[in-house]
Amino acid sequence: MTGRVINGLIFQAGRVLCVCVLVLLLQTSTAVSAEDLGEKYPASLDASKQPRSYAATTTKEDVWKLSSFEFQLADKFKIQLGPSQVVLGRHDRNVLWAAVFPETPGEIVTAGAGKGEHVTSLWLRFHPARVGELFPADTVATQGDSKWIEQAVALARHKMRSSWHQGGKPMVPVRESLIFDLETKEGNRRFYAIDTSQQTAQYIDAFRQRTLPVAAPFKTGDGAEIFDKIWSAFDREYAMFVIKPDVDWQKLREEYRPRAVAAKNNRELAEILSEMLAHLKDLHVYVQVERTYVKGFNRERLFNASPAAAAHLIGKIIQIKGMRWGRTTDDIGYIAVDSLSNQALSNEFETVLKQMQGTRGLILDIRANGGGAEPLAQKLAGYFLDQPCLYATHQYRSGPKHDDMGSMQKRRLTPSQDWYYRGPVIVLQGEKTMSSAEAFALMLAECPTVTTLGDRTAGSSGNPRRIDAGAGIIVNLPRWIAYDAAGKPFETVGVQPDIKVKTTPADFTKSSDPVLSAALQRLRKPTENQSGGPEETLIRRK
Repeated sequence: MTGRVINGLIFQAGRVLCVCVLVLLLQTSTAVSAEDLGEKYPASLDASKQPRSYAATTTKEDVWKLSSFEFQLADKFKIQLGPSQVVLGRHDRNVLWAAVFPETPGEIVTAGAGKGEHVTSLWLRFHPARVGELFPADTVATQGDSKWIEQAVALARHKMRSSWHQGGKPMVPVRESLIFDLETKEGNRRFYAIDTSQQTAQYIDAFRQRTLPVAAPFKTGDGAEIFDKIWSAFDREYAMFVIKPDVDWQKLREEYRPRAVAAKNNRELAEILSEMLAHLKDLHVYVQVERTYVKGFNRERLFNASPAAAAHLIGKIIQIKGMRWGRTTDDIGYIAVDSLSNQALSNEFETVLKQMQGTRGLILDIRANGGGAEPLAQKLAGYFLDQPCLYATHQYRSGPKHDDMGSMQKRRLTPSQDWYYRGPVIVLQGEKTMSSAEAFALMLAECPTVTTLGDRTAGSSGNPRRIDAGAGIIVNLPRWIAYDAAGKPFETVGVQPDIKVKTTPADFTKSSDPVLSAALQRLRKPTENQSGGPEETLIRRK
């Protein structure tokens, strides 16, 4: 064998060795870069019988680069995306949502509607234990680009209230439920509710036109006019500066105005405004941009009720918009007023109250009531009042200084001219009782046969006005300080019940409601002052 041949074989062997080493290195590199999200985000939360939501956070460590994304449910549903970025929203290590952004639009391959359309973003809701299944390790290449966090959070704010949420915060879905909520290049929003146990893919058309608003750009510096309009409106009209001495409003202007001036679009400016206004810690203050709520101040408020348990504890429950009612076999009436927004409720309530004739007592449940029209509350409360009374007062600003306050305005309640329920009444309230519903609680507390029971109310009543700031931005501005009948402000502290019932979220199930049970037990206990006969419970005043 000649030296040239030998050298050639050595050269070929070297090439083979290099190729093998290269393949090995590539395989090793792939193995190292693959990330098992199921291990990185171990699930410790599960779906609960009683609705419960969680605060979700996202950091740069929660952004991942995907080589691809694909999901298929038999022959009913399939989507395919190429290289993408995924941003995860989590509570502790539990992933509660994911936003996926493909580098180039993906495709809806199979679906009940939208087949062939091109996916520009994907919003996913799923059980935390399924994160590794949805994003297999061999598709998770490396840590992603943190610049996608802002867009993912905006997507989450826009879509959160469409599925598995309570109060705008994510709940843990049941394991078989998956939500695929897509924005498409064609301009349609496609929403699919997947049940992997039943192997169904339900398309919900109600969201089709409710697409994510596109941020509207403007020239650098245009944000100054909008910022000044909002800051100045609060500076002149916000009454509760006097009970919030820790808020340095001028300092907040100096801190946030330069950022507003530099804002590049209306969404960025809205988030800056909301961040500033969050320092007021006021549940009635909010910012919207293009009809989408911007994340602002919120605080945990326990919902001390289980609406599903009412049927177990009361019996048959009849429901219309804003109200539920029933009657126990031993003649205890139950009326839940869940909203003060339906004006037709005035006549409906009177009709239902007449059905409570002959009851030994009545439970009036306003724990789920987030407010509405205070005049409607006055109409309903009048049925339980024996004589006119003062139930609250309030003050507006009267000058440019934060402590320039106008005279105390009295809010009075008069009895209904038609009917008077004079049997014992127990009013159920809690931290979800808010705004005009808190005024309702104050009215009822002044009625002679009423006992309030449960927990404090939300502590937020501001008689707000909406400011159209321009560029699609709306800001809610509360304008008064509200006081109870004794002249004590209840902002942040709420209205306290006569009888406190301490509970935890775990106490409430589909068949258990300790607050409602306490009310029933109290009404079933014989008292010396109990009504003498069923015909005397409800009387006509005329």
